[in-house]
Amino acid sequence: MKPKILTLIIVLFVIVVGSAVGILFNFPYDPLKPPKADDTGSTPEGIQEVVNANNQFAFDLYSELIKSKHGNIFYSPYSISAAFAMVYEGARGKTSEEIQSVFHFPEYSELRPNFAAIYNEINSNHKDYELRTGNALWLQKDFHLLKNYKDIIKRYYGGKAAEVDFSRAPDASIKTINTFIEEQTNHKIKNLLSRGDIDPSTLLVITNAVYFNGEWMYKFDPGRTEDMYFRIDPKNLVKVPMMSMKPKEKLNYFEDKFLQILKLPYKGNRLSMLIILPKDNLTMLESKLSAEMISHYREMMKETYLDEILIPKFEFDTKYYLSHIFFKLEIFYQFI
Repeated sequence: MKPKILTLIIVLFVIVVGSAVGILFNFPYDPLKPPKADDTGSTPEGIQEVVNANNQFAFDLYSELIKSKHGNIFYSPYSISAAFAMVYEGARGKTSEEIQSVFHFPEYSELRPNFAAIYNEINSNHKDYELRTGNALWLQKDFHLLKNYKDIIKRYYGGKAAEVDFSRAPDASIKTINTFIEEQTNHKIKNLLSRGDIDPSTLLVITNAVYFNGEWMYKFDPGRTEDMYFRIDPKNLVKVPMMSMKPKEKLNYFEDKFLQILKLPYKGNRLSMLIILPKDNLTMLESKLSAEMISHYREMMKETYLDEILIPKFEFDTKYYLSHIFFKLEIFYQFI
């Protein structure tokens, strides 16, 4: 028997900013209420193992992106790992081995409950900020996935499935997915998919979203924002709106002759942004970036009074087609 080829589209996005379910659309669940996953059997050690895997993949991917992408880079390694964890659950043989190697996934018995625990923690309600993630499967209506596979995805990843018709109603299918994504991201991501992203052979689309809306614990003063020069490399300066803060509290900070590193907490003090500023050479810093390096510098940081913090005010969005990157990382996109 001739093997069937399952063509997958992985759609990944993250929005940092800060509705009703579409009645006419076949959504897998309320976009604002991702289903809970089964994290029975998760352990602190297992969660840390999955976190370490995600962090390692994050820097592996970054090292490839900087080779082909000029300018700002913004992506969610968690989103990509989450989508490929669901692909990994359905892959076998060499494909399975390559996905596990690239994403550093532990064995299924460790991956499933601990990924579920991370997913549930992201989706836990917090009064100080809004953070959620959601997975969904969009399945060609006359194509049938194994029930066991769909059960695993639903149980451990909250990834419910909805049927669409890519082959006979591509526009309606795209509109359904795009509307779901727009709802998930509070109308910030619109028209993510276009006709060029699918074709009549498309059988499954996997989507993941991460949405975050939070306020700084120590706010920047809007009245102090002014245009200033910001060095983007050793030779070039650009003029940008520069936010200013004169913190009254100590912040986690460290510097040496190569860089400055600062931890800025969000309201609630459960989430933070880690900012690394090279003193001279961004390229040299990028060549050394790793999970181990970040861990080392985090250990060196201490509570410090800072006279002033200046950070460029920015807004941008990015969209990557990662096929060529994953070919370099040895992942095949067709599954037999």
